[in-house]
Amino acid sequence: MLLLPLLLSSVAVYAETATPPESAVAPLPTGACPLNSGGPSLLDTEWRLLSVYGNKVPSELVISMKVGELALTGSGGCNEYEADFKRVGHTGFMITEVDKGRAGCPILRPGAGQQTINVGDWEGAYLRTLQRAGSVETIGNTLHFYNRSGEPSVVFGKKFGGTDADSPAVEPPAEEKPATTTN
Repeated sequence: MLLLPLLLSSVAVYAETATPPESAVAPLPTGACPLNSGGPSLLDTEWRLLSVYGNKVPSELVISMKVGELALTGSGGCNEYEADFKRVGHTGFMITEVDKGRAGCPILRPGAGQQTINVGDWEGAYLRTLQRAGSVETIGNTLHFYNRSGEPSVVFGKKFGGTDADSPAVEPPAEEKPATTTN
């Protein structure tokens, strides 16, 4: 008998934290993208990765993404990928599956005396981070992904047509550094 209140309280907690069934979420209007939460449609937009958790992507490395109705597709640096997603609630999404090629990735050597770039490491870090994404925000010509804890994770620059289509329109946001004073 003493366990009944404990059992009832645990049921109430579970009911409050359970994800509502998909049928409880209102359907999206035709042409709306389930990836974003109320901003302009991201459907068919193309992006180039600028940073992963604040680490700037080397300019020699091209990791791209195109937003589709049900999937994000692009190049992870050396393999093509497709990341299927579904809408979660009214403002989020969840990556449900990631498929990618299995080709070995090169190590880029930008120039004498410069640090090498392990494309496979970047591709793996990007795809693992993308799998933890839960929401996005468009800020100017950048697309910011946030993990399910609400922390910023990856930042993309919008790709535009023309000969410089692989060059993003903007640089990644600068890390905030403490102000220094001089005497």
